[in-house]
Amino acid sequence: MNEGLISKRYAKALYVHALSMGEETLLYHRMQMLEAILRKMPEFRAGLKSPMIPASDKHDLLKNATGKNPEQSYLDFVNLVITNRREDALYMIALSYQKIYRRKKNISIVHLISAKEMSGRTIERVRRLTERQTRGKVEFSTRIDPSIDGGFIFQLNDLRIDASVKGQLNRIGRRLAQINKSII
Repeated sequence: MNEGLISKRYAKALYVHALSMGEETLLYHRMQMLEAILRKMPEFRAGLKSPMIPASDKHDLLKNATGKNPEQSYLDFVNLVITNRREDALYMIALSYQKIYRRKKNISIVHLISAKEMSGRTIERVRRLTERQTRGKVEFSTRIDPSIDGGFIFQLNDLRIDASVKGQLNRIGRRLAQINKSII
């Protein structure tokens, strides 16, 4: 069975379990923390996969990694993952849980990249317009990337709109290359 299917099944079961306990939102935030730790600390991930580390130590690591007083649904999840030796799927389970939660709660992810800092007023306007269009909540992040030379890149979930100067120049260059090939 592949890791993607396993992670989706675990995440779906975890969501149902957390929902039955009224902990789905708390668990969502805990899964965000777990995913960030696993992404930023490959040595932590490797340690969890190691057969040399006892299951009890892995359990304690996971229990304490995301902060104090973990929810019962999280503790149950950790027990299940360790018991079934699915530590290698933890990262994908955390991502899958977040995806399920966002879909159920109608939350969209928005990344706005600009060449220069945008005013708070502009950012808030983009946020409100996006919430109105999606008819849901938005998790919004901004980033400054001077290499795009101007304009912006707007990403809403899987939709990406590249209105940057760099992106436009790249598109023009590809189009000119196509035209040039057809002429020769």
